[in-house]
Amino acid sequence: MVDKSVSGGLPKYWPILYVVYRLKRVYNSFNLQKYLYLAKVEGNAPIEYVFVNDYCGPRCASIKQDAISLGARGYLRVSFENGWVFEITEEGARVAEELMNNLPVEVKNAFDHILEEYSSLPVVKLRDYVYNDNNVHQRPGAKLRMRTEYEDEYGELKNQIKSEINLLLHDFSGMESNGNTLFLLGSLDYCMLVLKREKLVDSFQKDNLITLISGYVKKVMLLRELMGDNPELVGEVCLNDLKEDFELIQEASEEYKVLPALYEEGIDLSVFVDVEE
Repeated sequence: MVDKSVSGGLPKYWPILYVVYRLKRVYNSFNLQKYLYLAKVEGNAPIEYVFVNDYCGPRCASIKQDAISLGARGYLRVSFENGWVFEITEEGARVAEELMNNLPVEVKNAFDHILEEYSSLPVVKLRDYVYNDNNVHQRPGAKLRMRTEYEDEYGELKNQIKSEINLLLHDFSGMESNGNTLFLLGSLDYCMLVLKREKLVDSFQKDNLITLISGYVKKVMLLRELMGDNPELVGEVCLNDLKEDFELIQEASEEYKVLPALYEEGIDLSVFVDVEE
């Protein structure tokens, strides 16, 4: 039986199920959230989720939580492969089709248009589209404004982030080695190397990359603060959300030709290490 918990006979989660039903498979919660955001803002779909801005652009944490809950109910298959993966099940398809009967044709057409236009965009280009300082959309491929006058500010910000990374590297390197500490040390080393190599002249790309890294480092700092005087807890924490965010950093770094992603086969990052501060 389909939930009828909101006005109009549609449950709050209907757009999640709709997206995964249409696309069959959605890779990472970032994409899922952005499709719903665009459907709400550009497609005027009756979506109840509320979005706030963060370093990944408009985000609504409850979308991922609800998608995982739909997995527990058997509507979606949920897995993790360096990012959350959502796939429709037979039962989920049945429920989605029942929900679609309650959707006005214009809503379905608008939503389908959003998915057709944006589902093929690489994750970095999708983020570039939905994110900028004023949360104003930029059409894919649009010419971006250059802001070379802010180079000093960029330099100060990068130095601050490097300082925070160094503190975290010092802390985590002194903890017992396990899968989580190795991931954290490796991801922080990668972020440090990106900051050292980054010489982007396109200020929009520079903003995106530095903001992604800054947000990621702040999340790791929060994790370290929450552990307090119990560093052994690091091995028991689920880092899936951090891993997904780190995937975005790697994709942006590779897309902007700063540094190859770690998941690329045969990559030897040691050739990039000799970088002057």
